[in-house]
Amino acid sequence: MKESDFYNYPAESQFFIGGSSAHFHIRFIESLSICELRLNGQYLSLSPYDIVMISSTATVTLENLGAPAKLNILTERLHAPSPLNLVVVGDNPMVHDLMNGGEHELHYVVYRNLNQQLKHRYVELIMELERHDLTDNFIDYQREMAVGLLMTELLRNHEATISITDSDFPGSNIHHASADTQSGMIFNYLVLHSQDATLRGTAAHFGYDKNYFSRLCRKLFNKSFTEQLAFVRIELAKRMLGLSNKGIEEISFELGYKNISSFFAIFKRSVNMTPREYRESHGYRPARESSTPLK
Repeated sequence: MKESDFYNYPAESQFFIGGSSAHFHIRFIESLSICELRLNGQYLSLSPYDIVMISSTATVTLENLGAPAKLNILTERLHAPSPLNLVVVGDNPMVHDLMNGGEHELHYVVYRNLNQQLKHRYVELIMELERHDLTDNFIDYQREMAVGLLMTELLRNHEATISITDSDFPGSNIHHASADTQSGMIFNYLVLHSQDATLRGTAAHFGYDKNYFSRLCRKLFNKSFTEQLAFVRIELAKRMLGLSNKGIEEISFELGYKNISSFFAIFKRSVNMTPREYRESHGYRPARESSTPLK
């Protein structure tokens, strides 16, 4: 759809399961190449056929870094409820939480390792339908069904394809969210507070008793809070080593390690190579800014 069609409907017409008929807005960005982007200022590296699903009417700015990016970008407005929408939302709690997170702030889910082509074919089908006259009710109906099928396919086996590290899940109220969204929001908090996160402070942020939150983390991540925080720090360290020219001691300090020897030991145990070895094998490449943002 054209962006003008997307924006001509009020952002406050948010989708609520079981509510009256309304609209909700969604964008899909499909990468057709290896590319480095900034999505509204957030660094994002995509491989071919990775998909970003965005729920918001807010302006989305893509800045290309390095080699030219090849992308398919879909801007969609869907009616709710409809039989397919209800199936999609009812069977896939991640979509439910994303849709109900509100449209005033931009949130998104990144899907990776999409090895089979069915999702790409749905994207191509939607693009083909949108080359026709969408004022034709039959064509518009087919477009909505194709978008719903894409969403359903994205959420099939989503535990293996959602990149929690890269996604931006809505809000901080996780009490009534699905387990997938709870995991994502806790993960996001730990990424943002990797240097000084504590069990007590993280539990308080989400409105939980420390002991209950500890059990919740064990249930969601199948590891303790401390183990999950260590996992987040190692994932961030791998990014910094591969994508920046920061010194290893600086990275260690930024991630909250009190001394560099502890960082070296934990990294070696987790990755089976030292930070220096990892940097050498994933050589840092400085990004080159493109002069023209993609909007």
